Amino acid sequence: MEQRHLGSLKVSAVGLGCNNFGMRINAEETKNVVDAAIESGINFFDTADIYGGTKSEVFLGEALGSKAPRDCGDQVRHAH
Repeated sequence: MEQRHLGSLKVSAVGLGCNNFGMRINAEETKNVVDAAIESGINFFDTADIYGGTKSEVFLGEALGSKAPRDCGDQVRHAH
């Protein structure tokens, strides 16, 4: 997957919109989508606290679980 710089972050050129997580798809389906995205090289997820009736970020966090690098927390906070 091609990578690009977004500020100080290096992200995949393709991002995954997460607005359907929690609305159209449930937690298990979200995990399947996130797993497929990661396998394809996607590391850029667009989410917000209002997506999915406020469930999108929770479902994404659960789907990522231990897959998210432990050193990315500071970068994620600064990407907001």
